[in-house]
Amino acid sequence: MLWRHLAVSVVVGCLAFAAVLSAPPPSNQGVTLRWLGHACFVLQAPKVTLVFDPFPADRVGYKPIKERADIVLISHHHFDHNFVGGLKGKPKIIDTPGEHKFGAVLIVGFKTSHGDGRGSNTVFVVEVAGLRIAHCGDLGVLPSDVELKGWGRVDVLLVPVGGFYTIDADQAWQLVQRLKPAVVIPMHYGHPQSKIRELAPLDNFLKGKPVVRHLRGNSVSLNKKTLPKRTEIWVLQAP
Repeated sequence: MLWRHLAVSVVVGCLAFAAVLSAPPPSNQGVTLRWLGHACFVLQAPKVTLVFDPFPADRVGYKPIKERADIVLISHHHFDHNFVGGLKGKPKIIDTPGEHKFGAVLIVGFKTSHGDGRGSNTVFVVEVAGLRIAHCGDLGVLPSDVELKGWGRVDVLLVPVGGFYTIDADQAWQLVQRLKPAVVIPMHYGHPQSKIRELAPLDNFLKGKPVVRHLRGNSVSLNKKTLPKRTEIWVLQAP
């Protein structure tokens, strides 16, 4: 009987070892971020696709947005940030501050100001695959130190830099210096494809900055392990 117990123990041990070898690794493979123009981004995370601030191309410019989304984050209800009509599927719409959780994705919205007479704006911080990505929407007034502390760590900052409707280039850089993200991706600025002519050009923000990388396309892979140690500005190209 002893040899039977030993055989069973060996088999169980081998199965357990095989289970460990075949178990999936922790979710640290990172995410893909694509800029579609203006303030719209697509965040492709494991098992979920999020779209930030979709716009109608006929009024804003850039190419029409035809993405399939699981979740749509809307910072505020102005026409150039809340056009869900062009999206495929039946996405969950989040347009209010507060905490929302979908599987391994945690989304926290923070109420901010769009500026005098423009109402409120929601900054969304999305935590997924070990990364914390903040989309500032149409942030029009710099948050207080207490408010920024509530945002927590920010690894990737998607920030408007064009002014007029939002904070301008200098204010955006002040926000960067206070948050100290690893990566800054500017958005909502004057661009040849944009029909919104009041926005200042991107160069106003880039001028004199220490590390600026002009990426070749509109997409970038983000992984917590490979983020730069010091803040870098990454410029994505419009599709």
